[in-house]
Amino acid sequence: MFNFDAKKDKMGTSKTREIVFRFKRFEIANSLSAMKVGTDGVLLGAWAALPVMDCAPHVLDVGSGSGLISLMLAQRFPDAVITGVDIEEEACAEARMNADRSGWGDRVEIVCDDFATYAASSGAGVFDAVVSNPPFFKTDLKAPDRGRMMARHGCGLDYAVIMRACASGLLDSGGILSMISPADREGDITFDMELAGLSLSRITRVWTKSTAQSPSRLLWEMRRMKMESPPVVDDLLIGGDDYKALTGDFYL
Repeated sequence: MFNFDAKKDKMGTSKTREIVFRFKRFEIANSLSAMKVGTDGVLLGAWAALPVMDCAPHVLDVGSGSGLISLMLAQRFPDAVITGVDIEEEACAEARMNADRSGWGDRVEIVCDDFATYAASSGAGVFDAVVSNPPFFKTDLKAPDRGRMMARHGCGLDYAVIMRACASGLLDSGGILSMISPADREGDITFDMELAGLSLSRITRVWTKSTAQSPSRLLWEMRRMKMESPPVVDDLLIGGDDYKALTGDFYL
């Protein structure tokens, strides 16, 4: 059983580093991936929206790691065709194994490549939705493990890089970009979003405690098109009724 009450950071990665996380309809082995299954990925996988389409939507999972978000989207959207891209070979191998074991391997492809290189290649194509739980621990001490360091400290993958690629044509003109970030990155992400020419359509402030002075995370939804109405702004409390409803299709 996937137990989110185990010892863990305030948000994100479980300190116990379970080898296999069991969800209702699939399992995630994450002994090889540098970044482990955590609250951030589960939140984004359960929250991210896809555009309503007459054909199968094509989705890109940037920094796919063990494939958690890709498989959550495969479960939520039975017609979606999903590509995960990650720079770490071991993570990609593990993600492919997880996809094959899920039964959705025919709709989930994992590409091992640097994101900037992949996005600039002619073979990348155009996606109807892009999702990403990118590395953001830029002020932490460097992790001794190279894979974990690359996953946690950017090394060429950052919010601005993803937003610029989406604005430059990686994301379809009617597509949706969804990301999760620390709340204290709101200012610079908003600046980079406007600089890239993207528009905010929805933002959810994630709180770890009802008594907290400020949210811990932000869930971002952006569009390439200019929005005619103000963005939807709401709040989500970890462990609250809305959180349980959002993640109820996944947790055991």
